[in-house]
Amino acid sequence: MVDILLATYNGEKFLREQLDSLLAQTYQDFRIVIRDDDSTDATMDIIKEYLIRHGEKIVLIRDDRKCGSPAKNFMELMKHTRADYIMFCDQDDVWLPDKVQKMLVRMQAEEKSSADGAEPILLFTDYYVADADLKVMDVPEDSLQIAKHFHSFNRLLVQNYITGCTCMINKTACLLAGEYDERILMHDWWVALYVSAMGHIVHFPEKLMYYRQHGGNDVGAKNVKSFRYRLEKMLDPDTRRSKDNYFAQAELLKERFRAEMNEHSTLVLDGFLRIRELPKTARVKALIDGGYLKSDLVRNLGFMLYI
Repeated sequence: MVDILLATYNGEKFLREQLDSLLAQTYQDFRIVIRDDDSTDATMDIIKEYLIRHGEKIVLIRDDRKCGSPAKNFMELMKHTRADYIMFCDQDDVWLPDKVQKMLVRMQAEEKSSADGAEPILLFTDYYVADADLKVMDVPEDSLQIAKHFHSFNRLLVQNYITGCTCMINKTACLLAGEYDERILMHDWWVALYVSAMGHIVHFPEKLMYYRQHGGNDVGAKNVKSFRYRLEKMLDPDTRRSKDNYFAQAELLKERFRAEMNEHSTLVLDGFLRIRELPKTARVKALIDGGYLKSDLVRNLGFMLYI
């Protein structure tokens, strides 16, 4: 059984198209588990319409909580599944018909080849970047975050390379997520971090969905090498504070999982957290020596400037 976790909020414009793409999957042993975060548009009306027509496939989580962010919404959803395999789903994308089937086959192969059959595993794929009308956009792929497939623990401590809507995780990985904490920067980043520290992450290099960009995305595909993007990031006060967020998220990892981590992951995590105590020059050297690096030279220079 596969549970597709769909977090919604004011998604009336594209939700039907996404739900239709899920229901049209070639692999049909799945549930769509939906949690709406108090939408003010017609999102809930659409969900109820699909519940009436496809009640055997759709589970609606009803509660009185207001999460206020996709990360918290998805982590609430993760509490409501005990499926063998879990996928994250955004409300505005479109999945290709064989996405679930292909990912499931690869995931099960990874489990069989695993030395520890109970280890957490995360599988992620590529995607087509599409505009609001679902036309593939002319964005250089080597300029997208997805073009880099760094998923070692040290790299993930300072940058997320995993796009949640492309992921499948096994039950072990899902059960480790725990309660939401304000130090968690994004649900997909959080899962990727602890899986990389205690299990393994696999990149499946096939495009299995349309990742729609329409101006309202909380997180979208961006040309990270464009002058405009880099200038905005350099001028953004949040960039100066980002290191504090990375350390806070790493501290939460230490609190929750240090006892379960292997020796290598423990050394990587402790080495990263010690950087806070070092003088400026030593901090930069420790980043380089420990491989706590971002995806390109300009990003690394900016990171080292503000560390």
